[in-house]
Amino acid sequence: MVPESLIEKLVTRRGLIRAALALPAAGCLAPLEKLTAADAGKVRITDIKMRPSASHTQIRVETDAGVSGYGESGVTFPMMKAWMEIYKPLLVKQDPLAIGYHWHRMSTLMHTYMARIPALSGIDMALWDLAGRLTNLPVYKLLGGPFREQVPVFINSEPRNMMDPKMVKDWADQFRANPLGFKATKINTHSVFGIPMGRYTTAPSAQDLNRLRISFENVRKELGLDYDIMVHCHNEYDLATAKAMARAVEGIQPKWFEDPLPPQFSDSWVALKRECRVPLLTGEKCEMPQGFYPFLKEQAVDYIYPDIAFCGGITAFMKIAAIASVFRIPVATHNVGGIHLTMASIHVGLSIMDFLTSETAMGGRDGGVLALAQNPPVVKGGYAVRPEAPGLSVELNEEVFRQRQTRGGQFQDWI
Repeated sequence: MVPESLIEKLVTRRGLIRAALALPAAGCLAPLEKLTAADAGKVRITDIKMRPSASHTQIRVETDAGVSGYGESGVTFPMMKAWMEIYKPLLVKQDPLAIGYHWHRMSTLMHTYMARIPALSGIDMALWDLAGRLTNLPVYKLLGGPFREQVPVFINSEPRNMMDPKMVKDWADQFRANPLGFKATKINTHSVFGIPMGRYTTAPSAQDLNRLRISFENVRKELGLDYDIMVHCHNEYDLATAKAMARAVEGIQPKWFEDPLPPQFSDSWVALKRECRVPLLTGEKCEMPQGFYPFLKEQAVDYIYPDIAFCGGITAFMKIAAIASVFRIPVATHNVGGIHLTMASIHVGLSIMDFLTSETAMGGRDGGVLALAQNPPVVKGGYAVRPEAPGLSVELNEEVFRQRQTRGGQFQDWI
């Protein structure tokens, strides 16, 4: 039974806001604590190691039980190396199952340096993987799932020239023939305008906007309504441009209009949402629940888009999702990382009710991230099937990983 004092708090706006922020802290770790209670205090962390992985950094948390957990931080190797000097002393000799405690200590650092959230994200991810391996349970069960049997996934793919109907048709035929059966694709806007990705620009011409409209209409014509199209920006535009772009693509019924404005919350997001007739999404560069809260409270977006390697790890993701659920705003996951981030995204997708879809780097000529796994996730019809192996349910294919890492220079192993 809910205490009357709590009901009284919820009837005021201030009470609702307090409750929204308190819910994640109170509930998201309860399944973990219950399922690991018998094993608490029996194992200790002995070391934390790292090695580079494309633009991210792989993390390995080792224990005196001979079991390790793996994660992926959203920072480069040199950055992670510097932050490891700060985070490792907080964790060595500690119980790895006290994930909430470790996350709190890492994320609330103030002196001498404030916490670096993308760095701790990989450590947190590795701790969840480790907890699953120690308890022989998949992470989604430790998070209170599953809510579903499979998780929708999509890729980034687009024609080389969307103004050329023949090229669009050829691309669409290839996209539909993908054996993984994706039903959604994310398509860039900067390539249509002929501008650098992520570089601030303003005031496109009428010709630019017409080209944008025709380009996306060509894709919609070839794919039909059985496929979702995401209109992808990289925070390049100003408010007036974003409004004009939203009007230009409105006719194709996009799944969402992503990151047209700078990533920080501002009243411009509210103004855009007020006039925009397509769903808005942002969040891949937001950190912690505090970064997402103003977008949710001000109803500035239709969907949020945390990246587990950037936002604060799996622990932060679950807190963010719990706040979003108060406002009934669905959550998707951004992911341009490796196999551990991909599996983490699948597990959280199984673990919350309002999950929308997850970005992936699957497929491609070299197999994408799936080739990095000895036991890759099963993907059918654009859905990743629920895995059952412990932890993040993946074992790294070291041979493929080493081959890819040595393409750009000398291989760097764990340190």
